[in-house]
Amino acid sequence: MKYLIISLLFLSSCQNRNAVDNIEIIPKYSEADQPFADVFKILDGTWEGEFKIYEDSKRLPVEEIDLKNLTAASIQKEGIKLSNSILVQQIYISESPYFQKVSITDTYPESEIKSESGKQEKSVGVNKIQDGKMWCVVKKPSETVIHHGSTDGPGTIIWQSDSKEKKEYFYETVTKDYYEIIGWGYYGASEDRSLSPKLWFYSKYKKVAN
Repeated sequence: MKYLIISLLFLSSCQNRNAVDNIEIIPKYSEADQPFADVFKILDGTWEGEFKIYEDSKRLPVEEIDLKNLTAASIQKEGIKLSNSILVQQIYISESPYFQKVSITDTYPESEIKSESGKQEKSVGVNKIQDGKMWCVVKKPSETVIHHGSTDGPGTIIWQSDSKEKKEYFYETVTKDYYEIIGWGYYGASEDRSLSPKLWFYSKYKKVAN
């Protein structure tokens, strides 16, 4: 009977746990979350800048590329050229040391109409700590994007995802004045992951309001 009660309590706890993609309910926090307190705080405010998309026409064997320790030089190798850019505004508001809301407005070139409202696409999401893990969840008009996170020292956040259809990695550095993002992605189950990524990303947003 004792073990049955414990099992039922465990199941009840699991059933009441928020889904990772839930951006409305603030998760209950545990001792495992405490090391991450205020990890997102440095992002609070309004940031604006250009998100640039690059395409690599001379992909190398993946073992010849450092895909973890990214710098601006990572997108300066021969064969990488700018293919598109998006004007971005991101607004972050922390509601607790472990839960931060974000609203994003992407403005696309005139040639790319993304929604009924025209060239702008608005998304909402959260950065949160749940069950001792970092998560970024963004609900776009067409999809929900989920990344799990880690840190590489103060002011640095790494977001990544890995599935059959998509693999992404973003190395983000945040200071009081700028917010730099360097990343890459594989898209589609048929893309050859034995080669370096075809698509690379870079942005350096400025802080325009606290």
